[in-house]
Amino acid sequence: MAGIKLIMNLRRRLGLYALYLSSGLALEAAAYPKPGNVHRLHDFTDIRFEDFLVASSVSQMHLLRGLRRGMLLAKGIRLVNVYGDLIRDVVIESMRISGGGNTNLGSSLLLAPLSIALGYLRVNNYEVELNNLLITARDLLRRYSTMNDAINYYKAVRAAAPSYIKATDYTGEMPNVWDPEFINKIKGRGITLWDVLSYSSRYDLNSNEIVQGYPRSLELTLYLLSRLRIHGEWNRAVVETYIYQLSREDDPVIARKYGSETAAYVRNEARKLIQCIDDWVMCEKEVVRFDEKLYEGKVNPGSTADLIIIAISLYSLWKQKRLIRPMQ
Repeated sequence: MAGIKLIMNLRRRLGLYALYLSSGLALEAAAYPKPGNVHRLHDFTDIRFEDFLVASSVSQMHLLRGLRRGMLLAKGIRLVNVYGDLIRDVVIESMRISGGGNTNLGSSLLLAPLSIALGYLRVNNYEVELNNLLITARDLLRRYSTMNDAINYYKAVRAAAPSYIKATDYTGEMPNVWDPEFINKIKGRGITLWDVLSYSSRYDLNSNEIVQGYPRSLELTLYLLSRLRIHGEWNRAVVETYIYQLSREDDPVIARKYGSETAAYVRNEARKLIQCIDDWVMCEKEVVRFDEKLYEGKVNPGSTADLIIIAISLYSLWKQKRLIRPMQ
């Protein structure tokens, strides 16, 4: 009887972890006004606010798979599929179920290693401290990612088809994602998902984030927490965290789609906004104006949104209850 209760408690705990990890997708999308990206009042042509709600639900199921795989790795069981098919399935199933475009290629890439690490740590009853979780996520991916993971990640990218990834892109020793021979080249060169991310980390923010051990995500989680402790308003704190990241560095999605000058302009405007956030009545009006300007120009800081998703997910893991209520 005690064994059955232990198993049921473990299943419940894993289910909750998957819920916390997936929560970022829905809660980030709901935040308003969030300059340039989808939110409760702004849809894109191929992506609606509701698509992110579907993606959050789909992600939960596959992140639970990741948690279980992390437990297997902790028990010394080697797997040929660890990360890539989780990312692929989240992306493809989200698009299929909602009928919309890509909502979660970047976020699923960031979340999958976290689910593996969380399962890995919990099976040995290690304390899930955020910094340890993030470093473990990086180290496990470096140690256990496979060629199959690289192949399935390529399939996820091909399914999502981001407009800024082109067949003409120079990719060095890595096969171009649109190369019809990408599977044979990955196998022939023994390329793992870690190899892909290490190479692309020099220009892709999400890849760099994983390879470096999620430093931005941790800082943004702490920033979100600090804003909640100041005023306790969930929506405002998420928007402030979004603007904070936007002010810190050029968003690579904007840079690749619209050029470095546009990316620098967005960063500089965000730096002005971050100076006024303590006077929110006035600042919110300026954020709304900036949001409308970026929306009209179809300038969307996609990489920034991905990092905020992860920050919210990490905050959810840390707090675990009353997520959108004042700190107590």
